[in-house]
Parts: sequence; structure tokens; C-alpha cells
Amino acid sequence: MKKFLLLASIISLWHSTSFALTLKELLDAVEKQPGHEVAVMSVQESIKEKDRATAALFPKLGAFGRYERYNSPTNLRPMPPTEVNVQAGDSIPFSREILRYGLTFDAPLYVHELYVLRKKAAILQGKSEIDRQLDLVRRQASVVSLNSALTYLTSLEEALKARRASLAKTMEDMAVKVKTGRAPESELLKIQKSMNDLEQQQDELATKRIDTLKELRSLTGIDLTEPVPMTLIQKPSGDTFLAVTAAQYAAEAAQKEFERRRAARFPTLSVTGFVSGNDGEAYNTDKHIYRSYHEIALVLKVPLFDRSISADEALARVQAEKAKKQLAQTKIDSEALAKALSEKLPVIEHSIEVAEKSVSDTKQLLEIAKVALNAGRMIVEEYLRYESDVLAAESTLYQTRHQLWETVAQQAILYGTDLRGVVK
Repeated sequence: MKKFLLLASIISLWHSTSFALTLKELLDAVEKQPGHEVAVMSVQESIKEKDRATAALFPKLGAFGRYERYNSPTNLRPMPPTEVNVQAGDSIPFSREILRYGLTFDAPLYVHELYVLRKKAAILQGKSEIDRQLDLVRRQASVVSLNSALTYLTSLEEALKARRASLAKTMEDMAVKVKTGRAPESELLKIQKSMNDLEQQQDELATKRIDTLKELRSLTGIDLTEPVPMTLIQKPSGDTFLAVTAAQYAAEAAQKEFERRRAARFPTLSVTGFVSGNDGEAYNTDKHIYRSYHEIALVLKVPLFDRSISADEALARVQAEKAKKQLAQTKIDSEALAKALSEKLPVIEHSIEVAEKSVSDTKQLLEIAKVALNAGRMIVEEYLRYESDVLAAESTLYQTRHQLWETVAQQAILYGTDLRGVVK
């Protein structure tokens, strides 16, 4: 008995937890899924790309060491003729084995291509943040749309159950008439066929329900059994379109890439140098010798002819123009969609009012039809049409409500609105 009570308590707690789940919790869960975290890491990646572009402007300092072996004596460094007195027996700085070690230095003073690359990296960082926001809103919109679809399917399942219960009651009454000889047995078969059709529809809805729950699980990581209640706080709106902003960043980045390719034609100025120590064994005295050797150079490079620069520049020019055209088309598409959605919403809201009235009217007509059927003033075929009318009216109502939520979800994507401030 104690085990039974414990099990009942656990089941009760599970149901209460499932019922207490809010839409905000579903939308919060979207941000924690690996799919969206990929977009978050793309932002981090773009920050590192910008850091790398900036790092290219900094000096480079390195250490080196190398051991060299030659088949004939080789100088440790270039030597002026007066450096040693051979007749006096000085060690000549030539050796077959030389150890070199020291530091290298390299710093760009002016490389226009690197400055353009850094600007492009900053633009791509901004675009990655917009892409992350767009990914989040799209996932949130999918959750709202799928939850609405789940509500539609659940409501329609309940409507089918109600119609089957209504037909079952009618079938009981008709069975009495058939038994007393007041109605042919074929009337029962007609009602039974309608009940079978409703059962098939329920199976189809069950399949769609499973697919919808699977997609919600994929987006949120949460296993739902029932839809979460939703209330619209305010309609999404804004002055800018998120997709247009993303396309704007893409066009600017493409333009900077064209400028970078073109900047490869510009002269570059840099400074390089090294500090080197060189050890060996003089070939004429077999004594240890050491010579230091240092260099600093100001390097000017001017590209005179490089066919690949022209090819890269031409390609980047086409890509920049392509990005501009895509931006223009995105603006047109977004403006057209915004206009269509704003015009569609009042129509859908009116359709919901009409559908609600239609459900009420068809249910009243069904009650009248039941009385007429029992009184023998209506044949079964006519009565079954009234049953179908009620189901069709309810289906239209639930479908129209679903269309409203889908429209809200589309607007949220369009304006980049976080749905946690729009729906609760």
C-alpha cells in the first residue's frame, strides 16, 4: 500500500510539473541547445578572426638556433680584409662546423591590405552577432508555431472524440429502432462507417502529433505530452528587418574584401632585422672563435606584375556586386512580407470570430437534427452531414487560430523580435 501511494505521489508530481511548464521555459531552453550554441560560437569565432587581423599589425619577434656543417671552411659572417692578421697567427673566423643563434625581428610599418582586412573582420563580427540573433528568433518562432500546431492537433482530437461519442449515442438509439423494426439495419452500417472514418482521422492526427512532439524535443530538449498555453501580449513590430541588416553586413564585408584584393597592388613598407651569435672552430688554429652579426633593414616592396592580383580583384568585384543585389532583393522581399503580414492579421482575426460563430451555429443545428432523426423526420444521411459540419467548423476554427500564431512567428523573424517579450 505504501509503495502504491508513493507511486501515485510521483505520478501526481510529474503531472503537476508538466502542467506548470510555461512557454518562457520552452523558449529559454532553445538557447541552451547545441544547435543554437553553434551560432554563439560563430560569434566567438568572428571575434578571434578580428583579433587575428589586428595581430598581423604587431611586430614579430622570434628566436632561432641552427647547427651547420660544411665540407670546406665557411665564414661565420662577412669579414673585412683587415679584421685578422694571418701572419701573426690570428684565428681566421672560418670553420667547417658553425653554431648560429639569436633573435629575429619583423614589423609592418605600412601594409594597406592589413588595415582593410581588420575593417572587414570587424564587419563580419557584427554580422555574426546578427546571424546569432536571427538563429535564436527562428528557433523561438519554430517553437511557437509547433506548439500552436500541437494545440490544433489536440483540439481536433478532442473534437473527433466528441463526434464519435455523439455518433455512438445515436447508434444506440438507432439500434433500438432497428430491433423494433422501425428502421432498416443498413442505417446502423451508415453510422458505423462514419465512426470508422473518424477513427482513421484520429490515427492520422496521432501520427502528426508524434512528429510535432519530435520537432519540439529537437528544438528544446524537453519531452512534452501536451501543448503549453500561449497568450499574445503584443504583436511583433519594428523599424528594421533583421534579414536586411544581415544582408547589409554581408554587402559591406564583400565590399571590404574587394578593397583588400585591390590593396594588394599598393606598396608595402616594413622593417626587419636579426641579432645573431656565431660560434665555430678556426680552421687554421683549431681554436674556438665567436663573431656577432646584426642587421636591420627597411624594406619597400612594390608589386609590378602579378596576374593573380588582377584575377582576385575581378572576382571580388563581382562578389561585391552580387552582395549588393542580394541586399536590394532582401529589402524588397522583407517589405513585401511585412505589408502582407500586417494586412493578413486583421483578416485572420475576423475569420476566427466567424469560425467561432459557425461552430456555435452548427452545434445548434446538430441538436435540431438529432431531434428530427429521432422523430423520423430526417434520414441518417442528412443527419451525418450535420455531424460532419460541426467537425468541419471546429477544424476551421482551430486551423485559423494556428494561422494566427504562424503569422505572429513570421513577424517575429522579420523584425528580429525576441518572442519572450511577445508571447507568454
